[in-house]
Amino acid sequence: MTLILELISFGLLFFAIYKGTPALFKYFALRAYATGKNDKAISRYKVASTIFGGNKQYKIEYALILMRLGEYKNAETILTALILDRSLPQKNKISAKTYRAMAFLKQGRKEEALEDMEELFETAKTTITYGMMGYLKQLDGAAELDLCKEAYEYNSDDRDICDNLLVAYMRTGDYQSADEIASTLREKFPYFLEGFYHSAMLELKKGNKEAAEEYLEKIADCRTSSLTTVSAEDIENLRKEIKNA
Repeated sequence: MTLILELISFGLLFFAIYKGTPALFKYFALRAYATGKNDKAISRYKVASTIFGGNKQYKIEYALILMRLGEYKNAETILTALILDRSLPQKNKISAKTYRAMAFLKQGRKEEALEDMEELFETAKTTITYGMMGYLKQLDGAAELDLCKEAYEYNSDDRDICDNLLVAYMRTGDYQSADEIASTLREKFPYFLEGFYHSAMLELKKGNKEAAEEYLEKIADCRTSSLTTVSAEDIENLRKEIKNA
């Protein structure tokens, strides 16, 4: 009887280690990332995603961390392997394909990114695919208002979907609707750089130079990473445009 209890205890201990160790490494990885210790964040997330055969959701998160730190090619390699894994659940595959599209884009492969997303979007209309499709479609200056409205109806609480609709309204000259979206975006996501950048752009278009300057200055308090879609050059160019208005 004692031996059986010991074996059960050992089994429970092993199970706890098996389940808990990846989560522990993920926790330490996120702590390292939050404090700017990027090398430690990468190494610990790699362990979290590969130990005991690998946690597929953690692998997607690991690829996302790599992308936030500018390591797009490494992220692409991980995501492609996941996409080719037939055992990967459909929900995870959608995320992997969408993030890989961003990795393509960040490497200057916009056409590949758009082609992949258009193919995925035919069968998977989710918050993440709506957000990415709207963003990719707007890169050449198009408004894509119908798509952005459809996305907003699907999920009006997602910041990327809201930001895409804000851009769409600006490009079609509907400043009142754009202002309503911008106000909600700033309130819900006070550290979202794109929200303040596009708010500044909107105010400039409305002729409100002072408000434009105010929103642009708020960007200094926003969180950024290599996945931020507004560059330092974009911000500086808008600052010059406001100054010269």
